[in-house]
Amino acid sequence: EPIFSSDDIMRQMPTEGKMFRAVDNTWRVSMAQTFSEPSCIKVARRPGFLESLIEANAKLEQIQKGLNDYLETKRLAFPRFF
Repeated sequence: EPIFSSDDIMRQMPTEGKMFRAVDNTWRVSMAQTFSEPSCIKVARRPGFLESLIEANAKLEQIQKGLNDYLETKRLAFPRFF
């Protein structure tokens, strides 16, 4: 289960949460299209497919950086738990 399904995390990290939803939506749409037409050649040649995956990957890197920063603040506040 994704960390961004928690309302508490979404309140504390709204930007990363929105980016995660966008990435998740991109992935779900791509997989639905792939399921309906499972030919790898057709999937690879789908217009905009590569660009959407590259964009999703860049967003995931930003999300990961934001999560690391968030966890670091929690580590400083509660060093005993880490």
